[in-house]
Amino acid sequence: MKRYWSVVMAFVFIFSISLSQPVFSAPDLAVHPSATYEAEAADTVVTVSAKIAEIRGYDSDYEHQHILVNNINVLDIENGNASDIPSRAFVAIRIDKSGIGGEIPNLRVGASIVIKGEFIPEDEAYKTPHNCCDAVIHFTHDPVGYVQYDGVTYR
Repeated sequence: MKRYWSVVMAFVFIFSISLSQPVFSAPDLAVHPSATYEAEAADTVVTVSAKIAEIRGYDSDYEHQHILVNNINVLDIENGNASDIPSRAFVAIRIDKSGIGGEIPNLRVGASIVIKGEFIPEDEAYKTPHNCCDAVIHFTHDPVGYVQYDGVTYR
């Protein structure tokens, strides 16, 4: 929840500055893609293998493909303990041009998947219509993570 309010406050600050300036130009993140993540370097990043338990569709802006995974096996973890990772998690895969650039085709319940991304414990995860009560793995794209599915790596 802290992350949510930090983002909201940053937006309010930037918006208020833009009102007092004749022209506002956002930084070109395509030139420095890691700029969006460097400030959060202490967050827990996991690489897991899992099974797709549910396919939960897309967010309202069609920016994220949502799945629920279970039977999680932690392959690698940065800034955390593997024992803190639950056996299931909600996964938000960004599919627009800021993410992997398109949806992952033919996702199937029961299929194996490997995911690397930022882990958010269930008690810190923002609740959405697609995820009421599970931990979250997101930033499953460059510069933080990726998704491997059906022999293809999506970055």
